[in-house]
Amino acid sequence: MSETAPRAVSAPLKVLTVCTHNRTRSVMTAAMLGSLLDRRLGPGSAMVRSSGFGPAGLPAIDDAVDAMKRRGLDVSAHRSTETSQRLVDGADVILTAERDHVVKIAALSPGAFRRAMTLPEFLARASSSELPDGDQTARIWVETLTADRLAAGYLRGDVPEIADPTGSAHRVFEAAVVVMEQQCTDAAAWLASRTV
Repeated sequence: MSETAPRAVSAPLKVLTVCTHNRTRSVMTAAMLGSLLDRRLGPGSAMVRSSGFGPAGLPAIDDAVDAMKRRGLDVSAHRSTETSQRLVDGADVILTAERDHVVKIAALSPGAFRRAMTLPEFLARASSSELPDGDQTARIWVETLTADRLAAGYLRGDVPEIADPTGSAHRVFEAAVVVMEQQCTDAAAWLASRTV
């Protein structure tokens, strides 16, 4: 999808990115996705936050800070946040790194199961979706993407995930970030096109 000029949005799109400890994958996804949505929708049109399931108050890992710095994004002040029902319920879309994160989110708030997907799962479902009604909000559109998804099948099914690059050699870490960057670019295009 091509980049579009920023446009006014009635209410900010609320995106939550989630990984295990909120120190690597969710931090980088939030930084890249937030920047991309600002460019597509205009500053303040999207609110992108991140969280995890580990201890709160810890910084992003050095490799994540460096990878984002090379992309002109500063996550040095980031401190990990615990995923809560309040955060989950307030999000229009929840993009996770792993299926297990979706399961934990659904345990916090069962209704959020319809808005929570791994980032690669979101892209696969979005690319095979039908065009939504012109009056649909992004939140409603996201829920339609998972309308056929059942909890029991989800636990047994094959769900694409983002592997954790933490502790990898620099070259391997950077290669993982390049993949995530493309996924964020594609996700921003889909979300911007569905935001009213």
